[in-house]
Amino acid sequence: MNERSIPPPVLAAAGEGQREPHRLVDDWRFQMGAIMLIALIPRIVYLFEISSWPFFEHPVLDSRTQWKWATILVNTSGLGNTEVLAKAPLYPYFLASIQWFASGESWGLLAARLAGLTMGAVTCGMTYLLGRRVFGQATGVVAGVLLALYSPAVFREGQLLDTALATLLGVGFLLALLATLENSNAGRWFGTGLLLGLLGLARPNLLLLGPLAAALLVVRLLNERRTDQMGRMLGALALGVILPIMPIAGRNYLISGGLVPISGTGGINLYTGNNPGSDGYSPIPSGISWERTWYQALAATGRFGSRPSDAYWRSEALRFWREEPVQALALFVKKLYLYLNVYEIPNNVSYHWGRAHGSVLRVLPLTFALIGPLGLLGIALAGWRGARSRAAPVLTLFVATQMVAVATFFVCGRYRMPSVPVLCVFGGFALVGLVGMVGQRRWAAILWSVAGLAAFGLLVNSDAYGVRRARGANRDYYYLGQSYVMSRDSERAKEAFRQAAQQNPEDADAYWLLGQMEMATGDSEAAARAMERSLEIAPDFTASAAMLAELHLQQGWPLAEPERLLQRALAAQPRHVRGLAMLARLHVRQGRLEEARVDLEQAARVFANWNRADTRWAATAGELVRAAREAETAGVAVPAEVSAVLYR
Repeated sequence: MNERSIPPPVLAAAGEGQREPHRLVDDWRFQMGAIMLIALIPRIVYLFEISSWPFFEHPVLDSRTQWKWATILVNTSGLGNTEVLAKAPLYPYFLASIQWFASGESWGLLAARLAGLTMGAVTCGMTYLLGRRVFGQATGVVAGVLLALYSPAVFREGQLLDTALATLLGVGFLLALLATLENSNAGRWFGTGLLLGLLGLARPNLLLLGPLAAALLVVRLLNERRTDQMGRMLGALALGVILPIMPIAGRNYLISGGLVPISGTGGINLYTGNNPGSDGYSPIPSGISWERTWYQALAATGRFGSRPSDAYWRSEALRFWREEPVQALALFVKKLYLYLNVYEIPNNVSYHWGRAHGSVLRVLPLTFALIGPLGLLGIALAGWRGARSRAAPVLTLFVATQMVAVATFFVCGRYRMPSVPVLCVFGGFALVGLVGMVGQRRWAAILWSVAGLAAFGLLVNSDAYGVRRARGANRDYYYLGQSYVMSRDSERAKEAFRQAAQQNPEDADAYWLLGQMEMATGDSEAAARAMERSLEIAPDFTASAAMLAELHLQQGWPLAEPERLLQRALAAQPRHVRGLAMLARLHVRQGRLEEARVDLEQAARVFANWNRADTRWAATAGELVRAAREAETAGVAVPAEVSAVLYR
């Protein structure tokens, strides 16, 4: 590729300073609009297609949490409940604004998904601007089309998750950063910081881009010998970042009494990806894994979800790095590899389930199998040839920083989405460059480029850690069953949980949920078998042992075996409040009233540390009230500590 064939360096704002085009198709505004239209058409078709999915009206996991948080924000005039925010708040506030305007939950869910898919189409147009600015018009067009036809993006934009918003803000931040580096002043740096602050409210780990922006600012001013302006511009950048975060930090301070800038789950997320048992990609799911984590924090700090427990998990992650540095470093390298892997690691409903059930996702031709290698080739070519653009290294640093920001915690497919538009820009640069090489018959350069593409393809499409074999369809059936439970379709829910158990016969959660559904539909013997199986797999699964005890109480079956299983589970989880309440009920039924009183006392002492805003507070309080009333009816003098907790 000679100097003429390489597009000009960093352009001014798109279209700015150029001659008026002679043809409409050459106008950057027409090209951007066309790309957004190309992106929007399959997204609208996809929206109609997924409207029949059970997850559409009844989202699960993080999607459900985000939607519930938005509802709380609407009902409390934007203040939320009385707990530190458990999620980055920008997307819940975005959903709350949609709920406020929409009439009815169904319309709100439709509008929220339409908004996500529309933001995805706009991001494709902005990716065109990014590619045009850095490498020229041809690269911009190719980059925008690559993202428009990128199947995983469409899938993720249709979920009630922050992916579309974070990706849009990421591209916006990059465009602002490049424009500010080209023409620096305090006002522009403030605006760039403002976009980064908003991005941090959507994805807190991406605040790691702040030091990158500051370093680029310093290098720029040093090169221009404008060091006298450095303090003012760095201050403007910092103020822009801090300003959007301040209201959330202030709210959290009033609630917790401590500094929690954005959300209170940074510690548990850090620990999830940095502990001796971490695989680098699995979040802590509901069920037995979450129960163990919950009560480990409760035992160590006395509270869960509060500032002390967040600090506890952070200290545990750092202790892992101090005591096992080799293992920790090997795990970090694994996460970097997984970040670049073709497999779309799920932590909600998987892309692979969506692709199996969505024809639009199958028709769209592009996945990370191609975008990943093309993007890496573009990065290599841009570095090798110098790209004649000072902006290309900024894009490379953005990808590297985002990669490290994700690998610091744990990896999943949707977390790398903010880098995908940049990889599409580099992929467009590589494709335009290859076409230019063919036109100039530069066979040696073509050979090296094809060899590089093949090498990157092998890296991206390999499975060195067996992740694809480890992550089957089991959890998708698990989530499908939960969605059917919310839609009150018991038979389909039961079948989904049965499928989850068949897919992974060692999944205690699947049997626990299957047991609940068998119990709800009146098949008590099948329910008992399912819960007994879950306790064979996980003897410390106190929630399952408590449900088995409840079943025996309802059916008038012998209580000795469920009591033994519950006692065994409580030996591992001695602070399990609902388990203690159920044990008290068993002891009341057996006439062991003093033991029941002790059980209630112990449960009350633990429960006194729970926050009323906790999502499990009401259900747990209900179990304690029920146990206390049964004990009182049997003649047990309920301790004052119990009454103080339950009726405060």
